Amino acid sequence: MKSKQPLYAQIAAVIKARIVEGLYKPGEKIPPIRQLTETFGVNKATVHKAFECLKQEGVLENRVGSGSYVRYPEKIAAAPGLFDFRTDYLHERFFPHQQVQTVFNTLFEQEGAGALAPVPTEGDPELLQVLGQHYHLPAERMLIVSGAQQGLDLVAKVFSADISASMLFEDPTYPGAISLFRARHFVPLEADGPDLAHMDRLLPGQIRLYYAMPSVHNPTGIAYSLEKKSAVARRARDHGFFIIEDDYLGELKPDAPRLVDLAPERTIHIKSFSQTTLAGLRLGFMVVPTDLYKRFVFAKYSSDITSFGLLQKALREFIRQGKYSRHLADLRRLAAERRRRLLDLLQSFPALHAANDRWGYSLWVRPATPLQLDAPPWSRGEEFSFSPTLRHCFKLAFMHMDDAAFDQSLPYLQDLLRRGIANGTV
Repeated sequence: MKSKQPLYAQIAAVIKARIVEGLYKPGEKIPPIRQLTETFGVNKATVHKAFECLKQEGVLENRVGSGSYVRYPEKIAAAPGLFDFRTDYLHERFFPHQQVQTVFNTLFEQEGAGALAPVPTEGDPELLQVLGQHYHLPAERMLIVSGAQQGLDLVAKVFSADISASMLFEDPTYPGAISLFRARHFVPLEADGPDLAHMDRLLPGQIRLYYAMPSVHNPTGIAYSLEKKSAVARRARDHGFFIIEDDYLGELKPDAPRLVDLAPERTIHIKSFSQTTLAGLRLGFMVVPTDLYKRFVFAKYSSDITSFGLLQKALREFIRQGKYSRHLADLRRLAAERRRRLLDLLQSFPALHAANDRWGYSLWVRPATPLQLDAPPWSRGEEFSFSPTLRHCFKLAFMHMDDAAFDQSLPYLQDLLRRGIANGTV
């Protein structure tokens, strides 16, 4: 080694280069000092000093009685694309793109350029019928939207943008709804749904809308019990407010009565396909009460007079041919397996409690005391709630990684949680 740098610094640079190149991966053990002494032709003290420098830089860590290991990066930017516990959309690897390609090819063969023709504001009539049959909902009160966010935008248009003073939200809740409606009123969530006593204290006022995710809640993953659903439906009828039922990932849990089933004339039901297909395929639908239907169609017409028909027709055939149902069965199995593995990992941390363990693409974790990390790769509780008791919770999403990345992410996550707990003196 010919260099003006000291030998230990040269050895440290070589080891770091091997880590950057992927020869030594995060979590892997570095060859012992004795072996590297022979490799570099230096004494043990020189290699030991190189190790100490790398530990000070945060590149290596020592495990008592085991040796030196490549340390996992604390900041997600140090491992781009690998360890994403924030994004709860599906990884493209799990979307059956070849089957969908076949559907598109068949559409062009059968319809030619007609496959690209626009469809009515309400949506492709045949798709509406297929969705009505698949979800057991009235097609005559349904309209197609470009995802749940457009559905919420239409609610804001129909009820006026200044609805925030008379709108009730779950706590915690979806950040997109908080920002759109400038949320002010919240009802705490319990393990089986909203705190009804707290809700009753708010309802005698001017509440006109209640935004809820009762099937699979985001971020907690809980599901409303039938008793809580019935109670909310009864209050909607008695107090005259409308429920905005955001059916987030309802396909991943067993069939159960929805709020739209229990109170059809008081419920605006919104369903997005972004979580079960791909985030970029912005399609969803709404079912609205009869008295509001024309107002919603007009609001959508003012946003987009017609809709692009190709995606709607492809979704129609994907569902009609049974491909979507088989795809959902695969997602249920995959989500259940990943959830089990994450829960197994969390069991080694008594100070961490997973609030939900059955549904959805994520786990909502409550630490006994706050974890101290600069840039954790997950969503913080403060993104979903203003409550001081929830701000230190966090959401671990687990479906936006392919199999290899997910496997690699688990030891990284375990190491990061261990450090966060140690820093927070949990």
